[in-house]
Amino acid sequence: MKISLRWRILATLVPLLLLLAIQGAGGAILLYRLSGHIDAILRENYRSVVYMERLNEALERIDSSFKFALADREDQGRKQYEANWVAFDENLRLEQENITLPGEADLVDQLAQLSQAYRKQGKAFYARPSGDSERKHDYFGGKDRPGLLDRFNEIKEVSAQILRINQQNMGDASQEAKDTAAASLSWFALGMAATVLLAGLLTWHTVYTILHPIRAVTSSALGISAGNLDQLVPAVSNDELGQLAIAFNLMARHLRDFRQSQSHQLLRAQRTSQATIDSFPDAVLVIDAEGEVEMANPAARRLLGAIPKQQGQAAAGLWQPPEPLRQPLADALQGSTDYLPEGFDRVILLGPNGQECAVLPRIMTIRDPYGHTLGAAVVLHDVTRLRLLDQVKSNLVATASHELKTPLTSVRLAVHLLLEETVGPLSPKQTELLIDARENCERLLAMVNNLLDLARLEQGWQQLAIQPEAPTTLLQAAADAIRPRADDMGIDIAVEVPSGLPALSVDTERIKHALGNLLDNALTYTERGGRVTLSAAADGEAVVLTVADTGCGIPPEYLPHVFDKFFRVPGQSRGGTGLGLAIVHEVVVAHTGSVSCESRPGEGTAFRLRLPAAPVDPAVNDGPTQADGTGVPQH
Repeated sequence: MKISLRWRILATLVPLLLLLAIQGAGGAILLYRLSGHIDAILRENYRSVVYMERLNEALERIDSSFKFALADREDQGRKQYEANWVAFDENLRLEQENITLPGEADLVDQLAQLSQAYRKQGKAFYARPSGDSERKHDYFGGKDRPGLLDRFNEIKEVSAQILRINQQNMGDASQEAKDTAAASLSWFALGMAATVLLAGLLTWHTVYTILHPIRAVTSSALGISAGNLDQLVPAVSNDELGQLAIAFNLMARHLRDFRQSQSHQLLRAQRTSQATIDSFPDAVLVIDAEGEVEMANPAARRLLGAIPKQQGQAAAGLWQPPEPLRQPLADALQGSTDYLPEGFDRVILLGPNGQECAVLPRIMTIRDPYGHTLGAAVVLHDVTRLRLLDQVKSNLVATASHELKTPLTSVRLAVHLLLEETVGPLSPKQTELLIDARENCERLLAMVNNLLDLARLEQGWQQLAIQPEAPTTLLQAAADAIRPRADDMGIDIAVEVPSGLPALSVDTERIKHALGNLLDNALTYTERGGRVTLSAAADGEAVVLTVADTGCGIPPEYLPHVFDKFFRVPGQSRGGTGLGLAIVHEVVVAHTGSVSCESRPGEGTAFRLRLPAAPVDPAVNDGPTQADGTGVPQH
């Protein structure tokens, strides 16, 4: 007969629920019995005790009234006598209605008879006139008849018996309640022990029948996770666990079939991937998350000596990248950033004596669909030919510029001589043409000089004369050089430098040239009434020089290209060759610094030059903001 796992669990839980119900019902019955005993104690005996105590209290006051009368306090005695008989009769009546114990009725009847006799004698006592000597005989009595005091004692004795039997019954009921509670606890303990024992047996049986197959499935699953797909779980029952074992065995069989069918495809995919990267002329490497080489094409093996690791031979994949690639590769393996340089300043020379091949590295992080880092791909683009072409271009530009400079200087000198009318007078039209020719000569000469400067900076012909220089001195000199032109254009020049800045480690002439280009650019694109501000600030081990203007600004889409050669913002061309900012970039980079541009259309532009600070030297101190030492910006 097929019994499902659900019915097994119910067969375990239902007896436990029945036992709990029985335990609860027994506890309710026992509690009800206990409550009945307690109710009897409070409802019957306790009331009788209270009635007798109140009756005795009223009896004491009645007896005291006779004593007041004997002491010539007739009025007080009569009032107390009449008032307390009311309380006495009320409590006697209540006791007569609350008779519950054997023998209690006889005692109550006796108490009623004594009370009637006592009242009759009391009336006779107060019927005598005040001060009558017979009153003492009525109270104390004699041998011939009992007095009021004797009746008082008899009533006290009977009420005490009634009180005593009720108190005794209360004690008996209390003891019975204790016995009932002890029996209840015993039965509860016995029932609880039986329940726990049965629950333990049922639970152990159920857990064993459920966990045994689950353990078999778990063991087989661990075997499959370790790569052993030849696992079989025995189906020991026909319930859900048996169905689980059948489904697991079916899954394991499908996995074995899938592995056999996919092995060939995986091998083919691996060979295809290797053949693909082998077909690249550039060096290509695939690095795993541990920094070992997984794949490398022949170009990478030849240039870098990288050998991919083989299965079971992990040591063969150990590889140390060239020094310039170590930090970028570490960053890519950590998933922080890719390394995608563009300029020839990032070129690495590889091969014998470092002259065989010039490569531009590109390192990209490899991630799975969930964003986890799996490794990195390294591509070394061979730019040897392009680099040679760039050098040829730079040489050609430098040679052409140098060759053009000499005849251009001669033409410029001839134009100056003609304008000075050294060789004869000029007509107004001739003068106008010569002035135009002179301006074009000046612009052409500036372009030639910029080309020569740029070529020298790119090829390293110009060695930098590094020396410490105060930021205030550099900015003030640049502002003084441009101030006459700024005054003619109606533009305010301000220098704002805080005290205490470290000196810069720079080539003074080169930095002045860069600052001059920035100021020339600022004046060109700032309208009359505008302002150009030169400032400096410390930034760690460097100093940032800023040239900010209130000009027309640069649209955001053109900001990435402002330092490109011959680039000019469309719609804002006001003369110039587009080489000034490129020269600024080359000068700052030659100082191992950086330059950036921030701009908003209609609000102005700010160029920031981050340059290295000079070592601390007490002899070189950054002076005040202006010559008079007031520390106030000079306009």
